[in-house]
Amino acid sequence: MPMMITSPQNDRVKLVRQLQRQAKVRRKQRQWVLEGVRLIADAITNGARPDFVLYTAESAPDTLIAQWTDAGILCLEVTPDLMREMADTETPQGMIGVFPWPDLPIPDAPDLIVVADGWRDPGNLGTLIRTAAAAGVDLVALPSGTVDFTNPKVVRAGMGAHFRVPVHALAWPDLIARYPDHAIYLAEMGGAVVYDAVDWTQPAILAIGGEAFGAGDALRDLLHTTIRIPMVAGAESLNAGVAASIVIYAARRHTLA
Repeated sequence: MPMMITSPQNDRVKLVRQLQRQAKVRRKQRQWVLEGVRLIADAITNGARPDFVLYTAESAPDTLIAQWTDAGILCLEVTPDLMREMADTETPQGMIGVFPWPDLPIPDAPDLIVVADGWRDPGNLGTLIRTAAAAGVDLVALPSGTVDFTNPKVVRAGMGAHFRVPVHALAWPDLIARYPDHAIYLAEMGGAVVYDAVDWTQPAILAIGGEAFGAGDALRDLLHTTIRIPMVAGAESLNAGVAASIVIYAARRHTLA
């Protein structure tokens, strides 16, 4: 039985703190942190293998720890104080796993690409990734200016969806070079076409701008069609995550049972 980790100077504890707080460390190490028994267990069930798991005795089911240990996963107990220090949440869930980034390749011939252009809110981006995975989107692309998809809040809001849909930082020139024949649709208030009037059976790139500043100039300089979600007079614009979900499900309706 491994000894309990009690020191904040432990190498694994220091790594977790760095991964939680610094995107540049996540990019360099190509690792990220998942928090909570459910999220970690779901990731492992879906084939992801953590580099190690840290847990507190009162939060981790003994049978689960034994199962993972038997499978060769390194599971180490830490003190509650250390868990609170490492966690990104105000109320730690008592388990942290350090995982390699999901290695889902960029598809060669996707039907639907969703682009979050300039999104700053990590909760909204996590919601988008979760919706994209559920609806069978082929690729989520993130141009510069969009929140880091490995941000701990994005990961929590995504609820494991990062392991089921490819998510990649891709600039618009790269997207156009890869998929020159895809039609581009930008969802915004006052768009020229109602979202459910589009022929979504054709390969398409669906872009949604951030709530604060909308889509960037790089997109607006490209040939695209604006689409809208009808709303009653006087209504405020929809939350970006909600708007994206509505259009995504319309676009994937022909593929879903």
